[in-house]
Amino acid sequence: MKIKKVVLIFSGVELNKTDIPKFRGYLSSKYPNYDIIHNHLKDGSLRYSYPLIQFKTIDHKPAIIGINDGIDLLKKVFLEIGEIKIGEKNRDINEKSIALIEDEFGVSSDFIDYKFCSPWMALNQENYNKYNRLNRYDQLAFLKRILRENLKTISKGFGYTIPDIDEVKVDGRFIRKIVNFKNIKMLCFAGSFITNFHIPEFLGIGKQVARGFGMVGKFQDAS
Repeated sequence: MKIKKVVLIFSGVELNKTDIPKFRGYLSSKYPNYDIIHNHLKDGSLRYSYPLIQFKTIDHKPAIIGINDGIDLLKKVFLEIGEIKIGEKNRDINEKSIALIEDEFGVSSDFIDYKFCSPWMALNQENYNKYNRLNRYDQLAFLKRILRENLKTISKGFGYTIPDIDEVKVDGRFIRKIVNFKNIKMLCFAGSFITNFHIPEFLGIGKQVARGFGMVGKFQDAS
């Protein structure tokens, strides 16, 4: 199937990955009625479906990805936002770009090489404990299963049914990386993987993708 996304990049500003939550918080305060930004419903509960607005840094520039229902909102943000506020500091937006892109999504007849452009938060408290009890070989197999489950989660968010999940193959090289998240040290992973599944570039997989974790990039074809 095809997935439409908008990529909005504020080219004239640099942003540290650690400031993405502040960036997201600023946009949430500017557009409080749009729950797809902050993922909180009007009754205070959380919106648990796959985030359609994701905040990133691309080449150290603040960026927002809008998917499906998030596309019109990002067009609005592009026209209206002339500055962003990170903490107590206002930053004027002198350059910005927006692109509407249509990507392939779903099972592929070929294997595709991907890399993590930001740390992949694969583990929650329960599977973190399971992971730590495994030997190194079984840890790799465990992470590959989680990655495949992540693909199922994204597919559900897009209304895509994987014809046969057993036919989706995943292999990878995952590098442990400790990340400070909300003042808590979290085990995440860098590295790369290969799968017979189309993942649109810049989308996040795993946990906390709205805050920039698990951003996927494709390796450029050397030819």
